[in-house]
Amino acid sequence: MKKPERLKQGDTVAIVSPSWGGPSVFPHVYENGLKVLREWGLNIREFPTARADASFLRANPLVRARDVNDAFADPEVKAIFASIGGDDSVRILPFVHKESIANNPKILMGYSDTSTLHVFSNLQGLVSFYGPTIMAGFSQMDRLQESFKDHVREILFEP
Repeated sequence: MKKPERLKQGDTVAIVSPSWGGPSVFPHVYENGLKVLREWGLNIREFPTARADASFLRANPLVRARDVNDAFADPEVKAIFASIGGDDSVRILPFVHKESIANNPKILMGYSDTSTLHVFSNLQGLVSFYGPTIMAGFSQMDRLQESFKDHVREILFEP
């Protein structure tokens, strides 16, 4: 298994929506999640699906897969975070490039429907991180116990 490198302040992280287009429905929740990543000193690169309309994303699994492929292939991107879960990310798997994942190990974090992408990535030899998404976890970080925030930071930034 390939372990991705830990993050450092100033690293670029990709935001993708491999499942539901939640940011288009609840943009304030999405923005609040991005705020936490910025406070941690990370640069954010929103890929086209990040804020795309939910109905458009549902109808276009190829577009969602393209963002995942592009995020893995981009050498500046050190981590990929799902905006939110959903219920149909399995539809992107036929279009996700196995080689891109295997050859470009980086942090992949999300939960719920992102599980299909975790399993797919694990099958390519990548250790991934089942954890908070931008809208469900990061957005609520300031209202949760400090130990939760510390734990997530340690997972991403510490050896």
